[in-house]
Amino acid sequence: MRAFERSFRKNLEDIMPQILERARKIGAVNLGDVDYEIWNTDNEAAYSFVLGLFAATIFFSSRAVEMAINTDTRMQEEKMKSRLKWLTLSPNVLKVAQNQGLPVNLLLNTEEVGLDPNPIFVIRRNKVIHGDTEGYKEVTGFYRTTDFTKPYKLPVAPSEDDAYDQLTKSREFLIQWMKSGSTNIPKNARFVSWKDIT
Repeated sequence: MRAFERSFRKNLEDIMPQILERARKIGAVNLGDVDYEIWNTDNEAAYSFVLGLFAATIFFSSRAVEMAINTDTRMQEEKMKSRLKWLTLSPNVLKVAQNQGLPVNLLLNTEEVGLDPNPIFVIRRNKVIHGDTEGYKEVTGFYRTTDFTKPYKLPVAPSEDDAYDQLTKSREFLIQWMKSGSTNIPKNARFVSWKDIT
């Protein structure tokens, strides 16, 4: 037990600088009086990123956006048409949300503005949710960028960059969504820099 404790403490000490750097990188977000479940889901995404749990970051970031879309009063008619009475992230749902005035453009790369092809935000979400690690590596270019002539190291999919992009897009969406003023959505969300919280 003591050997495990020493090893665990050493591992924590070794990764602490990376944890602190990721915390500085994302700062914090003040989501005001947003629904607790959405706030908590964003919080889980942030903690996952800081701790290096990148698949979890993608899951929780995507889930926060999905929850916001399902909460929005402008999406209730579409939600009630759904067989499950829940809208999952897809290009079709994002098109409807965009037409209803939700800030969907913040989830998209510039070449995805027409929601064709399938946005990487949705692709990442689907691959992580369904546990398709090999598919994830393929769609994100892992096989094109990895030199398989070098000694094999178990790859981490998704990467820190993927998780950071997903988290950043999700948070920008949530802030603008709250500012858009749909009924029952407060308008006081904002980013809080690292300096503001230290």
